[in-house]
Amino acid sequence: MNFAAVQKYLKTDLKADLISGVVVGLIALPLAIAFAVASGARPEQGIYTSIIAGLVIGLLSGSNYQISGPTGAFIVILLGVVNQFGIEGLMVAGFMAGVILLFLGLFKLGSVIKYMPYPVVVGFTSGIGVIIFSGQIKDFFGLKFAERPEGFVKTIVAVVEAIQHGFNVSSVIIGAVTLVVWIIWKKYSKVIPPAPVALAAGLITSVVLQGFFSKFLPAPALVGAIPSGLPQFQMINLSFENLQILLPSAFTIAMLGAIESLLSAVVADGMTGTKHNSNKELVAQGIGNMVLPFLGGIPATGAIARTAANIKTGGRTRMVAIIHGLVLLAILLVFGSYAQYIPLAALAAILIMVSYNMAEIPQFLHLLKAPKEDAAVLVSTFLLTVFVDLTAAVGIGIVLACLLFIKRVSKLSVENILDSEEIGSEGSKRMHESLKKFPNIRLYELSGPLFFGVASELESSIQHGPGEILILRMKHVNHMDASALNILDLIVERAFKNGGKVYLSTLHPKIKTKLEKLGIIQKIGGVHYCPDSTTKAIELAKAELQKGG
Repeated sequence: MNFAAVQKYLKTDLKADLISGVVVGLIALPLAIAFAVASGARPEQGIYTSIIAGLVIGLLSGSNYQISGPTGAFIVILLGVVNQFGIEGLMVAGFMAGVILLFLGLFKLGSVIKYMPYPVVVGFTSGIGVIIFSGQIKDFFGLKFAERPEGFVKTIVAVVEAIQHGFNVSSVIIGAVTLVVWIIWKKYSKVIPPAPVALAAGLITSVVLQGFFSKFLPAPALVGAIPSGLPQFQMINLSFENLQILLPSAFTIAMLGAIESLLSAVVADGMTGTKHNSNKELVAQGIGNMVLPFLGGIPATGAIARTAANIKTGGRTRMVAIIHGLVLLAILLVFGSYAQYIPLAALAAILIMVSYNMAEIPQFLHLLKAPKEDAAVLVSTFLLTVFVDLTAAVGIGIVLACLLFIKRVSKLSVENILDSEEIGSEGSKRMHESLKKFPNIRLYELSGPLFFGVASELESSIQHGPGEILILRMKHVNHMDASALNILDLIVERAFKNGGKVYLSTLHPKIKTKLEKLGIIQKIGGVHYCPDSTTKAIELAKAELQKGG
């Protein structure tokens, strides 16, 4: 142990980390309970998740400022898993998601996941916001459902049917007070975030209503008893059947967890001027989510709001995450029994505000003004999230964004394939002049990355007749994938069948190595047919024709 470093930390950073850890712990408490209840889990499981995530993920995190725990983005997925497979199924899916996250980090895929298309991210976060909002209407108004509905449409239908039988006035008052306090506190207080203050206001309102107006108003629904002891170790059923049926859910949890964690880390980088390690962060998230199910926790990920609160309150090191976990543990042990008095309407009001922030309405409206293809990806992802499910939304949204990217890049690459009659630079014009007397020599200039999206265009754009010599100037080609390499091989074959020759000039070293490995350079006649200058290629082609003539 480096005692000098410890001594320095105790003098310079401990006080700031303690203050931030306590504040973040108080913020995390109502959110942890609210997210757990909304996900179909027990209230204490949300607290367990925040404690364990703080201690395990916080210790291993690739970001000095990341705070992990249950988040609003997971609600839709986790509730769907609980509805279909029960809480035991959620534990297995969470463990599997942890394994997937661990391997994503070990195989260094963190940098790839960060490139999720922005319209897809906004589309599904906005959709999740709408679904979370619809799910809170029941508890905000104190409605009673015959059974828990699944999906946005069924939830709205159930709300319409239930509200015809009346609502709970106490719940509405508590929810309204919580909402108003949240909005006012957020507007005027820049130090302490509104979640714990709004929850306290809702709890006080509930106590007042039940203490002084119980004869006139119905009792609101409460969270119920929360065990005040430490989380107990429990085994989960990792049978082959469970692993098989829960794999799609685990994959969705893992991908959303990876995206949100890395997005949170990027936000922290922007606020602090630091640089996180994305692969290390995924490994930390993976290990944390593998541990959580055995201690009764639900899936966790990096939480943007809590991470931002950590930075704003002056946190300096990853010790804040650990301190926030210890604060929650202390609250659970000392005050856990009192949590049973928390009204569900107050939690619903908090989640309504969370859903409003998640909906990202300004960004959504701004993206609607983007190019129509991007707007189509945004709207498609949003509608699929709301009316189908998140897995389909993210998958189809990414596919649409990739197809759009391929279309745009393909147009650019094909337009940069110039034949000898369209060359515009001075050097190319001189080469063009020198070829006027040699109509049997065709010169094409290829530019940009050549990949499967432009392969067919590449083949159709390069024309040559019987006995002609084809020169492909490839100075500005820096990448070729298997599809483009295959097309180039076909072009060479076609030229040879027509009795012609092929020269490849100004090859990039990486491209030349690829062509040698595939035997294409050997097929055209060896390195003699790969000169370093196009002028040299033209002279060699002229000599070839004159020799043949």
